Amino acid sequence: MKKICCLLILVASLGCGLLRAEKVSGFTTSKNENSGFITFRIEAIDYRPDLIRVYGSLVGRPHTAERIDNLVLVTADGRQFVATDIEGVDFKRWFQWEDDGSIPVEIDFPPMKALKSFTLKSSGPKGESSSKISKRR
Repeated sequence: MKKICCLLILVASLGCGLLRAEKVSGFTTSKNENSGFITFRIEAIDYRPDLIRVYGSLVGRPHTAERIDNLVLVTADGRQFVATDIEGVDFKRWFQWEDDGSIPVEIDFPPMKALKSFTLKSSGPKGESSSKISKRR
């Protein structure tokens, strides 16, 4: 009986591992495609069944204030996905850039297929910022 229970636990844990999300890393921000006050640097994307989570940082001018009211991910084929949550700063609230001008963030979007390239666009009181993001080769 003990062996059967151990076997069932092993099979269940393997099954859970197969349902695990895929975290893809290795993205680059095209410098010539950036516009506005914020640059997005993406380190990894976690593709989950219920959402995708984008890990990275916001980069801006040190010791200035900025606000993000809206954040949209635009795919290469033009589909748009509005961010549902952001950790590190809050939507529609001013934040201060620190000495290094970088703020780590985690951004949630609705679920989608794996992306090779996309554009992140934010808008706020100072205007729109966009960064073209591509998978490193």
